[in-house]
Amino acid sequence: MAQPGSAALVLGLGLLGIIAEFLLPGRVVPGVLGGLLAVLALWSLFPDHAAVIVAVLVPMGAVAWILLKIAARARWNKRSP
Repeated sequence: MAQPGSAALVLGLGLLGIIAEFLLPGRVVPGVLGGLLAVLALWSLFPDHAAVIVAVLVPMGAVAWILLKIAARARWNKRSP
């Protein structure tokens, strides 16, 4: 994605996903997808600083994985009587 217009569109979608996560706090998917889209757009807008973006992406992925595990466990515990 080398075109700035496409990157701006993906960044906008990512920000909308992050905002949706704050407005709908029980949902995990919009925040995770929004974060991934935002990082992807930043990666395409700043290709010279890819190492810095990777340094942000790895911890962000770890946090997203932990949050998904917590959400799955909470949903599993909610189903069990």
